[in-house]
Amino acid sequence: MNESSTQLDSDELLHFAIKASQNKDNEKAILYLKHALQQDPENAKLHYFLGAQHAEIGMFDRAIDEMAAAVKLDSSLETAHFQLGLLYATSSRITEAKDAWAPLDKLGEKNPLFIFKTGLLHLANDEFESASDLLTKGIQLNKANPDLNNDMQRILDSIAEVTKNISPANETDPVDKSDESKSGNHVFLSAYNTDDEDQTH
Repeated sequence: MNESSTQLDSDELLHFAIKASQNKDNEKAILYLKHALQQDPENAKLHYFLGAQHAEIGMFDRAIDEMAAAVKLDSSLETAHFQLGLLYATSSRITEAKDAWAPLDKLGEKNPLFIFKTGLLHLANDEFESASDLLTKGIQLNKANPDLNNDMQRILDSIAEVTKNISPANETDPVDKSDESKSGNHVFLSAYNTDDEDQTH
């Protein structure tokens, strides 16, 4: 980060971090966010965006820490609650995902975040049809956050890839539990458009 960046306040640094993220420059985005947090360590949005950047590069443990910090500092950040639950699910920590998603229950059954998390809980149980129906419904209702729709669409595409390989004879027990990377965890990972073989935890 150049010397002029040190003259920027945390809001300006967040703005540049978002711009860098939009340009797929995760390294620069992370640098801006870390510098902003040095100035404003209690800023929940900074922690949220830093967590999102760590998720994008596959550093899920760090992403969880940052999202957890964000919701602790500001419990009204509904998308942070959702992303924290998704990150736990990505790490096969379903009980913790349920706890992270619990605050979304107050949003009501017609809220896209509530619908998404309900669909993802079905996915955690390998209930692919119910998961797909709910994620599709959530995408249709979610007009406020197109990036989140893109994440959920990647999960839908991954579900479709998994289910097309399920033979009709195995419908009562459709998932080969010996190959979970091809089902639940692999599908959750697809939300972050990250190759699960290239993660850094």
